This record gives sequence, C-alpha cells and structure tokens, in this order.
Amino acid sequence: MAASTRASRTLGVGISGIGWCAAEHIKAFLKNPHTEVRFLHGRDEARVREKLSRYGVAVPGARFTTRYEDLLQSDEVDIVSITTPNHLHAAQAVAAARAGKHFVLEKPTGLDTRELVRIRDAVRKAKVRTIVSFELHYNPYLRFVHWLRESGRLGRIRFARVQYLSRVTDWYSGWDWVRKKSSGGSHLLAAGCHAVDALRWCSGLEPVEVSALHTRFTEGYEWPTTIAANMKLQKGAIGHVTSSTDFMLPYTFGVELMGDKATVRDTLVTWHKDQPLEVDELRRANPFPEVKLLDAQYGSGSPALRIDCLMPDSADVSHHPFQGEMDELVEAVRSRRETHLSVFDAQKTMEVCLAADLSAGKGGRPVRLPLVKPRSTKEGEGRP
Repeated sequence: MAASTRASRTLGVGISGIGWCAAEHIKAFLKNPHTEVRFLHGRDEARVREKLSRYGVAVPGARFTTRYEDLLQSDEVDIVSITTPNHLHAAQAVAAARAGKHFVLEKPTGLDTRELVRIRDAVRKAKVRTIVSFELHYNPYLRFVHWLRESGRLGRIRFARVQYLSRVTDWYSGWDWVRKKSSGGSHLLAAGCHAVDALRWCSGLEPVEVSALHTRFTEGYEWPTTIAANMKLQKGAIGHVTSSTDFMLPYTFGVELMGDKATVRDTLVTWHKDQPLEVDELRRANPFPEVKLLDAQYGSGSPALRIDCLMPDSADVSHHPFQGEMDELVEAVRSRRETHLSVFDAQKTMEVCLAADLSAGKGGRPVRLPLVKPRSTKEGEGRP
C-alpha cells in the first residue's frame, strides 16, 4: 500500500474490555477524524451496550464479539484498545503485536519482569505502534510543568516528589479484581504508577535505585495499601513517590520539582529572593494558552506565581485527557513513527514500581535499576 493511501484511509478500532475506561477510549476515537470503532469485545453484548449507554456512548455500527481473537483476525481492525483487568494486559498486548495490530494499553503493562520482556520483544519484532495510558501527559498542568523544567527555568533538578492519593474501595467498578494480588498487582502497579511516570517525565531523570516501605490500613485489599518509595535519580538528584488509598482526603495528585533556579510545589511556582524569577518573561514564553500564571504569595509573604488551569485532581476517568493520547497514537500510525508513551518507555515506569514493591517486601532494602537488562546498548526507545 502506498504511503499516501495508508495515511489517508480510515483506521479501524477494536475495543477489548468494555467498562469505564473503555467508554472514554471510544469517545476519543469517535472524535478523531481518521478512526472508526468497528468491534467491541466483551462477555455479554446486552451488558456491554447498557454500560456504554450509561456512559453516554453510542456505537451502533460496531460489531460485538466474545472472542478477542476476532479483533486480531479481522482485516477491518488496525488498532486494538486493551482496557481489561490488569492481569490480562500482557497476554493481550503480545497477541495484538503478533497479529500486526497497533494498540493502546491501559496501565500497568505487565505485572512482573517476564511480562515486560514478552511485551517488549513482541512489539519490537512486529514493529507496531503502541501507546500506554499515562494520559495525564495531556493534562495542561503536567504539560506546563514538564515544559518549565525542559526550558531550563527551574535549573538543575535536585529533588522531585509526586504523590498519588486516592481513596478507592468498593465504589470502583473494578473492585473485585483490582484489590487482589493476582489480578490487580499492587498499589503502585494499579494506581501509583501514574505518579512514578509523572516523576520521570516531569523531572527528566531516571531512577537508578529505589528503597521503599509499605503498610496496610484499608480493609479488603490483598496487598499493602500505602507505599512510600525513595529513589536515587540520575545526576545526583533524589526522588520520592507516595501511593496510597488510606487517607481521608479528596483525590490528590501532588507534584514538586525543586531546581537550583526555581521550584514548583503543586500550583505554585516559587523562587528565592537571592535569585528572583523573571516573571514577565515567563508569562510571555508560556506556550499553553489554557495555563494562566497569576500573582500569588508563598507562605507568609514571599512572591510566587499560581498555575491556574485544569488540574489532575479527579479519579473520574471522564475528567482524564484521553483525547490527546488517542490522537497521538493515530498520528504515529499514519506517519509511521513512535509515540512518546510507547510500551518501551512505560517499561521503565513499571520497573520502578516492581523494584519499589520488591524493596518494601524486604523491609526497605535498596534495589538497583533497571530490573530488565537491555538487549543492546542502543535501545532508541526512550522519550524524545
């Protein structure tokens, strides 16, 4: 097929695992002018259609199947969206790659290093395009913080902390499987991996060693419900992630980046009086029109800027920016390039989570990274 034909044709999408997240994936694909949702994979068609109606989604033209293989065998499906329970992700991702299908994969990608290696090898061999649902990369706040660091305005990062605090109990539709070790994994794998990913992306630094402690308070879980992980980062920096379902507060996604020029602490950009930030220049340079920088105060009187925009402050997936994720994958498929959130990059986040769980299980003993030995020194599989 000629490149121009490939780029102009409509890409067929198959959705596997119809629920809360799947509905948002479908909405995003319906809004993309280059895709069409053609298959729905679930256990019961009436239940699937009812769920989609409840979430405000209608895809009457999409065929239903109880067999995942039907998505992989269909010439009408180019992209597979995998939104099933955590323990099914790796096998479905490997099967999609082997069938030559590009895919969206909900996190976590794998529950152990063996699954991570299987996904990596299958995707590398098939040369399909992938994207993993760390969709907060498309939230304006995190995009701004990433840009602020990358632009050099924070200087050299010396400390980074991200917290994922969300009270998840039996109100969650996936409670029956997510709370179990066999199908959910751990709090970092099931939820706090968002914080690990954000720490890597916003700081631009990879963890090289992790030491963690965990505890259990919330009933119903088979795994510890709070974990705190300290990390040695590249270039001598220190990192910290807390992931918990135990605290009595609203959903909280806290971000701190402390550099040798300026600091971000949640919604505030701050600086020291000995090295003031060029506020007017920053406002002019800010590339995100949806992000406003308002005059503010830090503590008892120090000047600061308040970041005013849509924040990552809700556990409701309808609040999450899936549109940017699906649009990036579609463009990557059409232009035959890699996404910045491929399974290769997500593997690094997963390894940090697994290392933290391993350390906590050993009473905080440090664990070195990476856990998976690279197959070559020339990976070419990081973020651009």
